[in-house]
Amino acid sequence: MHLTATAVRSGEVRPVEIEGEEYVLWRGMDGRLRSAPRRCPHLDHDLVEGYVWRDELVCPGHGWAFDGAGNAYKRNEFGRIDPKGPVATLAIHEADGTVELEPR
Repeated sequence: MHLTATAVRSGEVRPVEIEGEEYVLWRGMDGRLRSAPRRCPHLDHDLVEGYVWRDELVCPGHGWAFDGAGNAYKRNEFGRIDPKGPVATLAIHEADGTVELEPR
């Protein structure tokens, strides 16, 4: 799948479907494009409704966070980070104003 680089702006969350699988894309504060599954593995919340905090995508349900590198985790009220396991991501190649997405 190909997109223009401007299809996902910083802080935005966008759904995409590749080979029958649903994902979300977002840009963090660093400008890098990232991906995660569309549904949170915790309680199946739609991550399109999530929000970008710094470079992470945060689930609107119970605050699980996704780093775009395939890691899900939860921060507790004391700042401890509890890993929640791996999640699927897309291979993202961005150059010359276009973005190419492929399943890993």
